[in-house]
Amino acid sequence: MALILFDLDGTLVDSSDHLIEALHLALEDMPHLEDPSIETVRSAYGLTGNDFWAKVVPEASPQEVTIIRKRRSMFLNQLVKGKNILFPGVRETLQTLKDQGHVLSTASNCGTHYLDMVLDSQNIREYFTNPICLGTINGEKKADILEVHFDHFEEEEAIMVGDRYSDIEAARAHNIPVVACTYGFGQPDEWEKADYQVDRIEKIPEILAR
Repeated sequence: MALILFDLDGTLVDSSDHLIEALHLALEDMPHLEDPSIETVRSAYGLTGNDFWAKVVPEASPQEVTIIRKRRSMFLNQLVKGKNILFPGVRETLQTLKDQGHVLSTASNCGTHYLDMVLDSQNIREYFTNPICLGTINGEKKADILEVHFDHFEEEEAIMVGDRYSDIEAARAHNIPVVACTYGFGQPDEWEKADYQVDRIEKIPEILAR
């Protein structure tokens, strides 16, 4: 059986519509800062914390970013509550993989608040063993998350699933296979570096059965 490590945004969920609204609300009393577009937000997925915010609100000071982050989290919680932001087939695929005996966990460049929000608002926490993110371990890059997982699980049986080059890069750092989800927010030149490409998450069990 495999250890399957999932990215969040662009792989399991699409929170971009709600995230962009939360960001605009967070910036309402900061007229000197430009509201980011949804294209900008989606292009920033996969970046680590500081790099994400530098791309989304490049003119914001460090103090303003701290305020924006807190407000964003509060508004996002309110906006996502009761909403389904899972990509089609995610819950069914997680259930199938769990039933087959695979160990599932997370490897996302987000913070712990966002990870908890996704797992709990979408009622998918039950599928994951030791779900962690970059914020959980105070890491610098996604490969650091994988390293922590491999303190508890066999590296030889692991596979990474994501949609951006950061997912592929992390997998390569540990010499494990990686699946690129082409329905996500990456680009073809990122996906072509993966071992496998899927246009639907339901194809993951087929890959593991090979």
